[in-house]
Amino acid sequence: MLLKTKRVAYLGILLAINQIILLSSTIFVSNTLIIFALAAILIGVVIIEFNLASGVSFYIASSLLALILVPDKIQIITYIAFFGLYSIVKYLIEILINRKNLSVIIEVVLKIVYFNLVLVIYYFVIKQFVAVLPFNVTWWVILAAEVFFIAYDYFLGYFLHVYANRIKPRLKKYL
Repeated sequence: MLLKTKRVAYLGILLAINQIILLSSTIFVSNTLIIFALAAILIGVVIIEFNLASGVSFYIASSLLALILVPDKIQIITYIAFFGLYSIVKYLIEILINRKNLSVIIEVVLKIVYFNLVLVIYYFVIKQFVAVLPFNVTWWVILAAEVFFIAYDYFLGYFLHVYANRIKPRLKKYL
């Protein structure tokens, strides 16, 4: 019983931190994507600490609570559609690659395919609501987005590796 109480309390604290980070996107408007990336890290932490089902539940709770709390609903859709969901997709792709003993190149290709699919869907959905986009989507914009995505994937993976190997063992005595 005590173990479940600690788990619920830990998840509640992580969810509160997640929402504070997401709410800060309304204050620091120019750094919205970085803020969403930071908030998404916590979903990966939940998956590492507990399991995939807990991570999915945390993602759903985070998304619903953000829709209620964060005033800019269009921006929060970016978090829900990509950043929050990507932590789960990244985990699933990496598990698939490890279980099937596939190449890292296949892993990167799968992640880039996912990113481009989400990007295309997001572009067409946003275009339905916004009459004029603030910039022209050209090949170099897409290429720059893919480069930033690969960097994001690398840093997300690096942080989660550091968390799993350095931070989590130190937290075990408290959880």
